[in-house]
Amino acid sequence: MDLRTLFLAQTCALLSIAAILWVARGPADRHNGLRTWTLGVSAQGIAYMLLAAAGQLPPLLSAVLANAAGGLSVALFFVALRQFLGRPWHLPGLALMVGLVTLVAALSGSHYVASTIFNGFAYGLLQLLNARLLWRQPAPALQRIQRLVALFYLLMGLLLPLRALAMWLNAGSARYLDLPPGWQLPVYLFSFVFIIVTNLGFLHLCKARAEAEARAQALTDELTGLPNRRALDQALHEALERAARGSRAFAVMMVDVDHFKAINDRFGHHAGDHALQDFARRLSLDGRPGERVFRYGGEEFSLLLADTEAPQARQRAEQLRAQVALPPPELTRARSASFGLTHWRPGDSADALLGRADIALYRAKTLGRNRVETE
Repeated sequence: MDLRTLFLAQTCALLSIAAILWVARGPADRHNGLRTWTLGVSAQGIAYMLLAAAGQLPPLLSAVLANAAGGLSVALFFVALRQFLGRPWHLPGLALMVGLVTLVAALSGSHYVASTIFNGFAYGLLQLLNARLLWRQPAPALQRIQRLVALFYLLMGLLLPLRALAMWLNAGSARYLDLPPGWQLPVYLFSFVFIIVTNLGFLHLCKARAEAEARAQALTDELTGLPNRRALDQALHEALERAARGSRAFAVMMVDVDHFKAINDRFGHHAGDHALQDFARRLSLDGRPGERVFRYGGEEFSLLLADTEAPQARQRAEQLRAQVALPPPELTRARSASFGLTHWRPGDSADALLGRADIALYRAKTLGRNRVETE
């Protein structure tokens, strides 16, 4: 396979990927870097198309436009990765790089090798910075694919300056696509693989993050930001498995905001929502290791206390009762809550635990509220 055919294949691959990304992108891609990545793929495809058609365009025009588009694509990929990872980038530095790449291409004219040498060192540096960022900041669920992409960026970051150095030592006036294939063929083959791996890798990273965010939303109460009933069911299942394996005791609390209906009736549902948000914040203050707070539904909340014996669980419930009973500034009387507490017993199921905690909660409310009862 000659270099021109391989280069044309890369061009077709880039333009096809760009077309698919423009069609497939959605509103969720505003903040994960995929839109910027799509622009980068488009710019890179245009650059490759201009270089492939260099014979049909004035040499100076094709060189300047192609290198400007190429420099822009590298800058956009650089920004997209930082958007995905929530890292800052510096526009002046990237704009300077694109400007220098374009200027060198304009000054080189038909001497394509000169601009290729300069680009090799400039692009190589950015690829190494991409590799460093991806390798050092992996999300746990994305670590394998993220580090694979980082490895390809590392290899490209080393390969581009080495190719530039080799071309410098064998400098001539021929266009690099007309140079003897020799060592260039493996470079172009790796470049083709690099295009596929980095694009598929970034798409996989975006997809995996979207799935993780969807799972988190499904387990999160929208109003309070606490884990919801579904998350409680999962947590109880895991706690029961741990307890069965190692007899590791844990406790469950059911908590109900006292006289919540009166807040809604007097101040309206908006104030009621605000009261629930404030209550959730107070209930979560000073959280202990292994302690998790959930919104069970309505004005009811639940707590799971891992590795906690019955006396410690009772003491913690009393602390929480006092913690949430502080008078909020916007209401005339203190807000309080009733607590129903139960402790794991061998052979318990999730329904049994929640049932006992609910019985204790009902007793606390019956006996006057703002108290802790144990079942």
